[in-house]
Amino acid sequence: MQEEIRQLIALHKLDQTLSKLKVSKAELSQKASQADQAVQDAKQHAESRSSEAQSFRAALDSRETDLQSVEEQIKKLSGQLNLVKTNKEYAALQHEIMGAKANKSKLEDDILQMMDQIDKDKAELKELAQRTQEAEAESSRQKEAVSAALADADARIERLESEREDLKEKIPKKFLSPYERLHRRGDGNAMARCQNFICGACRMSLTANTVNLLMAGNKLIYCHSCGRILYIPEDEDIHGGIGAGRKA
Repeated sequence: MQEEIRQLIALHKLDQTLSKLKVSKAELSQKASQADQAVQDAKQHAESRSSEAQSFRAALDSRETDLQSVEEQIKKLSGQLNLVKTNKEYAALQHEIMGAKANKSKLEDDILQMMDQIDKDKAELKELAQRTQEAEAESSRQKEAVSAALADADARIERLESEREDLKEKIPKKFLSPYERLHRRGDGNAMARCQNFICGACRMSLTANTVNLLMAGNKLIYCHSCGRILYIPEDEDIHGGIGAGRKA
């Protein structure tokens, strides 16, 4: 195999490593964002439930005010019983008092149920506060881990990019330019290995003539389907047997 093609393969493998590192960085950043989002979701849920609990507390206060009014009404009506002069007026007051007492009983039942719900709300809000604290702690831990991993990835990327520049200096332009043009395409993969007469990138079959030219290893050979530069690793034969390949 011609040395320039060996160098292109080395550049291709280096670029694949760089690509994986950059994908890893994006995934790490997403992981940190997800941790932050989990904290925000926990806080929003806790705030929403707190607002609901406050509204419910206000409704209970209103019921207690209503109960106080009814109790005063009953007291007032009971006092009027001694002042009426006819049985009809007495019966009417008694009927009104009974209605007020029924209303009082209903209000008392409502208040007891609402107080029970408020106790449950307090327990839930306490649990939500704990969950929020745990989410914040987990977010902090993850962000520290992500920060360390990103720093490591950045250091590796910087080193590999330096190696890439050094390697590019060794490759003649007539080999490097086609590679770089293909590398700048959408997926960044300029080369594809040939195995079992198939392009490893697009999985299309290769002609016998294409493979024969590729095996000669003295010029760039392109896949007729995806246009990538084809190569056969030196420790592999065309049928994929490790260690059976030709040695240049």
